[in-house]
Formats: sequence, C-alpha cells, structure tokens
Amino acid sequence: MERLLTVEFGPSRSKRFGKALAEAQSGSGECREVEPGRYRVSFVLGEEEAAYAGLARLLERVRHWRATEVYEDEELVSSYHAREMAWCASFQLSTFGECRERFQWGVLPRCALCPLFDSERALRAEMRKEPVPGELVPTAFPLEDPALIPEPDFTMITNLDFLFDSDVMAQLDGEIPEWMNLSALIPDSPPEEWPDTAPDADAL
Repeated sequence: MERLLTVEFGPSRSKRFGKALAEAQSGSGECREVEPGRYRVSFVLGEEEAAYAGLARLLERVRHWRATEVYEDEELVSSYHAREMAWCASFQLSTFGECRERFQWGVLPRCALCPLFDSERALRAEMRKEPVPGELVPTAFPLEDPALIPEPDFTMITNLDFLFDSDVMAQLDGEIPEWMNLSALIPDSPPEEWPDTAPDADAL
C-alpha cells in the first residue's frame, strides 16, 4: 500500500534554511514553491527505501520550525511520529527488504503512518506472547485504528528489573507514569531479615 506524506516548511530566518531547501530539492520527494519562501515536498511512500530516508532527513532539518507542517493526504499529522516512522521504515527496508518489527512493546504511534504496517501480523505477534513472571505485559488493544491506541496498562509486575532496562524506560520517557500501579511491590512492613527492624525492647 502506498501513502502520500507532504512536508510544508518556510519561510524561516534560520541559517539552516538553505541546507534544508537543498535537501528538499535534491531528495527523493517532489519539491515545489507554493508561495514566496514556502515549500511543499511530497513523498510517495511504498516499498522504496529512498523515499523514507529522504523524508526522515528532511524532517531532521525542518521539524522544529514553527511553520513546518506534515500532512497525510489532507490530514495534519505529527511531524515527530512521521520522522520516527520514516527512519524505522528506512532501516527495515534497507536491512530486511520488508518490515520485521517484533512489536515487543506493542504497536507504537508511528506505525499508524507507515505503509509497511501489517495489523494482522502485529496481532499475531501479540497472541504469541506468553506472560512470564517479572515481565511487563501490555494489555491487548484493538488494531483497527492504531492512531487511537491508548497508553499501555502494564500488569504482572513482580520486580523492579524493568527500571534498569533502557528500552523500557525509553518507552516511559524515563519516568514511572501515574497510571502504573506499583503498590504491589511495596510491602506493608519491612521484612524481618532486614537489619534494625526488630522491635525495640525498650519500647515494649
């Protein structure tokens, strides 16, 4: 399946505007000036790695500018998710020739923009997972519209190993969200084998 993503940027006083324009004009997208100083670059995304790489490189330069907008057809989409999708798809195609994402932590928001995304394969990947003690297990969610995926509800947390897993903490932006209930990990009282936890004889 092919998708059309369009990046509009400019005008800008940034010193990097010239390099961004050169990237847009020499890249794999179709670039044209829609008004003085404002450019529109269209990328047809299918199975060609170059199109994704070109989109990713352009967004690396222009994503943070206020005047930059990214559209899928006529719908405004997140420039951040578009950039992440483009880099991911470029890697998958250049490495494997297809998407082999394992969906270890569920379907990410960027997948909603990706023509390579296969919801049936993602669902099968979720069904193959067998919960194991201590593993973070996301609650299943409908895949009909990946853009509406809620934040995962992590359950079956039996230890704090995930706090030292860089991949997991990256998904959590380095913070434990309020919706993650860790109360089961906090004992009602310190274990007896801990030092200085025995009752004070003077206090009895």
